[in-house]
Amino acid sequence: MVASGRTKTSSVSQSYAQQALPDWRKKDEAAREELMRRLEETGEKEHLKQVLRAKLIECGWRDEMKDRAKESIRSRGGITKVTVDELVADLLPRGRASVPDSVKGDLLSEVRDFARKEGIFPANPRGER
Repeated sequence: MVASGRTKTSSVSQSYAQQALPDWRKKDEAAREELMRRLEETGEKEHLKQVLRAKLIECGWRDEMKDRAKESIRSRGGITKVTVDELVADLLPRGRASVPDSVKGDLLSEVRDFARKEGIFPANPRGER
C-alpha cells in the first residue's frame, strides 16, 4: 500500500520507468539485453567466464581473495561463527575493487569484439577502439 491508499504493482512502475527513460537509454538497454541474450545463446558467456577465471588465477587475485576469506573467518571466531552471507558481504566489495584494470580491460575488449561481430554495437562508437 502506498500512502495514498493505492497499491503499486511492479509492472506498472516498470512501465512508467520505461516511458520516462530518454530514447537513447531505451536503445542502450535494448542493446544490452540483446547482447546478454546472444552471449547466452552462443555459449560466449561461458567462454568469457572461463577466460576471466583463468586471468584472475594467473594474476594472483584468487589466492588473495582466499587469504582474505580465511582472515575474515578467523577474525569472526572461526568457521562456525560466520555465515556465508556475512562472508560475501565482507569480501564482495573488496573483491570487485581489487580486480586488476588490465583484466577488466581485456574482458571489456572481448565483449566489445563479440558485440561488433554480432552486429549489436556499431563498429566504432564515439571513437572507441
